[in-house]
Amino acid sequence: MEQIFLAKAQTINLVDMILNSRGMVLVDLIVLFAFSIVTWYAIVYKGIFYYRALKSNKVFLDAFWGGGNLDQIYKVAEENPRGPISQVFIAGYKELARLKSRNREQGDDRGDLQNLERALKKSAMVEITRLEGMLPVMATISATAPFLGLFGTVWGIMVSFSAIGITGNTTLATVAPGIVDALVTTALGLIAAIPATIAYNYFLRKVRLHVADMETFANDFLNIAQRKFFQ
Repeated sequence: MEQIFLAKAQTINLVDMILNSRGMVLVDLIVLFAFSIVTWYAIVYKGIFYYRALKSNKVFLDAFWGGGNLDQIYKVAEENPRGPISQVFIAGYKELARLKSRNREQGDDRGDLQNLERALKKSAMVEITRLEGMLPVMATISATAPFLGLFGTVWGIMVSFSAIGITGNTTLATVAPGIVDALVTTALGLIAAIPATIAYNYFLRKVRLHVADMETFANDFLNIAQRKFFQ
C-alpha cells in the first residue's frame, strides 16, 4: 500500500497541479506562468541584443582608432547599426557636416562645439533608452511575482479553512486541495521572480558599461573635433 502511495506521489508534477487548480488560484497561476514566459523571452532577447551591441562597438572602435578618415569611419558605422557608439558617432558626424556647411555660408562658428555636444548627448540618450528596453518589465516581474505567489498562498489556505468549516472535519482530503494550490502559487511565484531578478541586475550592469563607453567616446569625439575643426 505504501509503495502504491509513493508511486502516485511521484507522478505529481507542476503542470498537473496547475491544471487541477481552480478559481482565483488558477487566474493567479496563469498570470505567474505568463510572467515566467515573458522573463525568459526577455532574457534571451536582451542577451542576444547586448552581445551584438558589444560586437558592433568593437568593430566600429577598431575602425575609428585605426586612422581612417571620417567618411570611411561613417561607412563602418552605418554597417554596424546595432552598436550604440556607432550611432552616437553618426549623430556627431551629421551634426559636424551640417555645422561645416553652415560656416561656409555664414562664416560664423560661434556655439558650434555646444551644438555638437548636444547632438552627441541626444543620440546617447536615445541609445540608452534602447539599451534599457524590457528592463522595466523584468524589474516589475521581479518585484510583483513573489507577492502574487503570496496572494495565491493566502487564498489557498483560506480555501482549506473554508472547506473545514463547511465539512466540519480536518482530514487530509479536505485541506489538501487548498494547500496544494497554496504551495504551487508560491513555487511559481519564485520561479518567475528569481530569474527576473538575476537577469535584471546582470543586464543593468551591461547598460551601465555601455553608457560609460558612450560617454567616453563622446568626450573623445568632442576633443578631436575641437582640435581639428574648431581651432
